[in-house]
Amino acid sequence: MNEFSLYKWVEFLIFVLYLLFVFLAIQIWFLWKDISKGDFKINTIINESFFKKNCIYIFSFTLFFMGHEILEGANLTDAMIYLEVMELLGFFSIVLFSYNWYLTLRSMAPKKSLPYELTELAR
Repeated sequence: MNEFSLYKWVEFLIFVLYLLFVFLAIQIWFLWKDISKGDFKINTIINESFFKKNCIYIFSFTLFFMGHEILEGANLTDAMIYLEVMELLGFFSIVLFSYNWYLTLRSMAPKKSLPYELTELAR
């Protein structure tokens, strides 16, 4: 497999991760709208494990994208695949971050078959 083919596969995976992130962000938005803010307790979300995971995800996201920009600024033409892999890992960490929030909010939201916005379209 040549470098151009590998580059295209990494670009494809970045695009898939981007779509997955958008999907999770929309799901989080729907869940957030369904959570009762009066009964919302910050202690149920912010525990030590949740906080540590989020810090690791944000740190890795920042580290990978800063590394990407530093390598890009160095104009290393041989490092093109490394640039894309660092970008891929950055997107992967932000998808893990949003998935962690999705799982936490899903456990707090009431169970509904369809989001409110979709049930209104059916009428």
